[in-house]
Formats: sequence, C-alpha cells, structure tokens
Amino acid sequence: MVLTIYWQMDVVVTEAFTLFPVYVMLLMDIFKNRKKQKIFKTPYYTLVLSQGLADILIILTIFNLLIARYFGIGNKLLFYIQSYGVAWFLSNTGPLMFIVRMFGIFLITLQRYIAVCWQGCKLNTFIDNLHPLVLFAIHYSIPCILFIPAFLVSQAEFQDEDKLFIINSPTHLQTFSIIVITSFLIASILVIFMYLSILRILFITRINGKNSLGQTIFKQRALRNREIRLAIHVFLLSAMSATIFTYYWIEYSMAGNPDDTGRKALRVFYPILSSNFSYINPITLLLLNKDLQKLVKSQFAWIYMFRNPQVVSHVQIINGSQSIRTY
Repeated sequence: MVLTIYWQMDVVVTEAFTLFPVYVMLLMDIFKNRKKQKIFKTPYYTLVLSQGLADILIILTIFNLLIARYFGIGNKLLFYIQSYGVAWFLSNTGPLMFIVRMFGIFLITLQRYIAVCWQGCKLNTFIDNLHPLVLFAIHYSIPCILFIPAFLVSQAEFQDEDKLFIINSPTHLQTFSIIVITSFLIASILVIFMYLSILRILFITRINGKNSLGQTIFKQRALRNREIRLAIHVFLLSAMSATIFTYYWIEYSMAGNPDDTGRKALRVFYPILSSNFSYINPITLLLLNKDLQKLVKSQFAWIYMFRNPQVVSHVQIINGSQSIRTY
C-alpha cells in the first residue's frame, strides 16, 4: 500500500496505526498497576514511564507535521501561524527530544548500575525513595538546560505552505547538532562503562558459591538473566539512537552549505529514524521484560474469562431426586 511518494512516510504512518496504540496501552497498564504491584513503583518503571512520555510527545509531533506535509491536512494553518513560533517549536523539538530520550537511556542504566553494583548503599536507598515527579523533573530539566544555547540562536521558518520544509539558520543547525553529538557520545561512553561494570559483577563468582555481592549462585543467576535482558533492551535502544546520531552528524556537515537540496533529501529519513527509536522501546519491553509479560498475560486471561464465563453445575438431591442448578 502506497500512501505517499516516500516509502519512509508510509512506514511511519503504518507504525502509527499499529504500534502507537500498543505503546500507549502498555504505558497505561504500567501506570494503573503501580498501586497494585510494588514492582511497578520502582524507579526503573518510573523512568520507563518518563521515557515513554518522551516517545509519545515526539511521535505526535512528527505525525502531525507529516499529516500536514504529505496529506495536505492543516498545512495552510501551520504556515500562516508560524509567526507564533510553530516552525521554531518543530525545529527544536526533534533534537531536544532526542537528547531527552538519550538521557533517559542513561538514567535507566545509571539506576541499574547503582542497584546492582552499589546495592544497599545510601545512594541506592535515596533513589528508591525519590518521588516519581523528581525523577521526571531530572529527566526533562537537564536536557532542556543543555539545549539552552540552541534556543538562544534559534531561527526557523517554513519555506512554503505545501511541503512545510523548515529553514534553519546555519548557526542554529550547527549549535543543536554539536549539542546532540556531544550528548550522545558522553552518554554512550557512560552507558557502556556502567553495563560492563554490571556484567562484571554478575559474572564473577567466588569459590564459596557466592558472588562479589555475597549473593548465592541461584540468586546471582536470576539477577544475571534479568540484567542481560535489560542490557539487550538498552543495546537496541542505543543502536537506534546511533542512527539518529548519524543523521545529525551528516546534517552538521551540511550546515555551511547554502544549497539546501541535500538537507531536504536527508530530512525525509528523520521521521522513520525517530519513530523506530521510539517504537523499539515497547517491542523490547514486551519481548524481554518478564514483569510486563505476566501483566499482559493476566489481562488477556481476564478478557477470556469475561467473554467465556465458566459454567458451574450444582447437584442437589431432594427427596430422592436430583436437582441440577447451573450458575
């Protein structure tokens, strides 16, 4: 099925109608079960919700622009209200939310690093007792602070009302590209270091049958399997983020070129790269997270029981004759 002249946009639209509802429902399930199950109240799942919110925001932003740009729905409205900061908002949302999501990967890894490598320390206890809103604030405020230089030099406008191609000043392009590239490299190095430390702790076993944390081998294996699954999750997220990093690296190299033909061709790929970065999160969570798998299975079991109620027959003998009652 071809919806637009670009296959990349067709993929984004297909993902929006198939994976986006699944992602929203998954986040809602985690949020609703925070009061029922303590596991979903941990800092890890708080950060999963925070990361999911960032994904939802960028998905909606890109999808709205895509609808206006390639289907002609609302494109004239966006063009005529660009003086109210619409083009400015759209040009900054992409790189800013990439930093937010990359910082989310760093925070999730940091939480696991402290929980595994510094188990029982005051810092671990402090993080466990943090209010969820504090974690949300940290997740979003630090990337916004890092992005302030790009905000200060931001200049953007739509080229025309049909394609809504956003024209940025070379200074703005170079500034946010440098911020994105630097943030990605620093976060990636720290994530790699922390996961190497986590795996080293989990795979080192003492002669007496305990690891360096004093845990038995049985408990160590359970931790090891869980952390390996989480490491795969983070690796796939990082791999998808690397594709966007490459995008910004190429865009940075084009910033000084007055001919915007190359940038126009390049920006066709941004929606699909950003969408893949967002949707890999729910896919890996469902495939690798045992807690969420149990949650989803229990919900499907409840739906099945609701649609197929059990029939219970009660046999009662009255005056030598059987009386059967069905409930």
